[in-house]
Amino acid sequence: MNKLLDESLITFAENLQLPEKVVDTDTIPWIPYDDGNCYFKPLRFDFTSGTWTYLFKIKGNKTLTRHRHTGGSVVGYNLQGNWRYAERDWVAKPGTFIFEPPGDIHTLITEGEEEVITLFTLGGALQYFDEDNQIIGQDDIFTVYKKYCDFCKEHGLFQRVDLIY
Repeated sequence: MNKLLDESLITFAENLQLPEKVVDTDTIPWIPYDDGNCYFKPLRFDFTSGTWTYLFKIKGNKTLTRHRHTGGSVVGYNLQGNWRYAERDWVAKPGTFIFEPPGDIHTLITEGEEEVITLFTLGGALQYFDEDNQIIGQDDIFTVYKKYCDFCKEHGLFQRVDLIY
């Protein structure tokens, strides 16, 4: 009887799960994120939870606007180049795993000439600050998705709806 129950639970769970997704990142263009120092390749947009996953590329020897993550944690895995936060003592080298709690404010700095590429999953919003601690901008899943859609439209590229799940 237990074996039958276990098989029925397995079948039940399999019928409810999301389908498997495999994304060839070479088929996705680098989308400008800001004024030409940062780019992203979207890998997943989850509008239900407000989280998105992307590859984030930053040119070497750059400092990004100080920012805060709200509403969700940030999980990252550095693939290429070195970067750090001005407010911290550690350096993210290739192979470094990063967890950032919501509410943390920091300034990302790339170290050296090499471009940095990091895989990030973010939730909530990114709020950007000026030198007087005033919010000067914000991004979230909707603004990042709009950047992706606008870029595709402007360049005559197909928008990957399979990235929404």
